[in-house]
Amino acid sequence: MSWDLSIQRFTKPYADASEIPQDERCLPLGSREGVQRAISEVFVGTDWTEPTWGIYGSVDGSIEFNMGESDPNEGFALHVRASTKVLPMIIELCHRHDWQALDWSSGEFLEQSENPGASLEAWLKYRDQIVGGK
Repeated sequence: MSWDLSIQRFTKPYADASEIPQDERCLPLGSREGVQRAISEVFVGTDWTEPTWGIYGSVDGSIEFNMGESDPNEGFALHVRASTKVLPMIIELCHRHDWQALDWSSGEFLEQSENPGASLEAWLKYRDQIVGGK
């Protein structure tokens, strides 16, 4: 169980998935190696033993980066099992590279959201309820 996001780059920024026109096409993010390097600059210590699946861990939790096989990389998923302390890092990654982080739960883009932590907070509450709380 995780809170999930996807990272893409579009021809222009969108606030919500509903704004994306039918004919919009994602732009490549860069080479797989370049995208891995970009992630590792923000999420220091990410383990890329499996090149299509990076794993970041810290005292605040973990994030799995599902890169897929494509090169150049056209987008990737984040499977977050961490506190809201990782949100500024995800947003920083997006701002540095003109990427957008789509929250699969809300349909909003984190870096455009007035409350980027709302969906993660709801997921954390749900997770704690399911696993017996903290």
